[in-house]
Amino acid sequence: ACMSYEISWEPRGVLLCFSGHITIRDILNASVDYEKDCRFDDLLYVIADYSQITSCNSEPEHIDDVWVVDTGAKLSNRQIRKAIVTTNLEVILMAKRYKESTDSPFPVEIFTTEAEARKWLGC
Repeated sequence: ACMSYEISWEPRGVLLCFSGHITIRDILNASVDYEKDCRFDDLLYVIADYSQITSCNSEPEHIDDVWVVDTGAKLSNRQIRKAIVTTNLEVILMAKRYKESTDSPFPVEIFTTEAEARKWLGC
């Protein structure tokens, strides 16, 4: 199967570009991929760009799996902020659930463009 996401490493952050039809499994796989990398400890931000997806088959509570993985990752990096770039309703609902959960692992904001996301992140 072709990859539904690409990870691009930047000097102090990581850009995740999702495309095509995605599920929570893809989002989870991407999270685990960059969080297990030795460069993760020095990151300041994550941009998750969903602008290229055609659909996302998920329920808001599916994001809880990512929340668990991020909570573990937070032990090695507490300074990350996450910017979500999307106009997809399913992704927005998941991001809002993550953002509004008590003790959310990382600060999250939702944007419609990558430029807005980078402005918030200062990168």
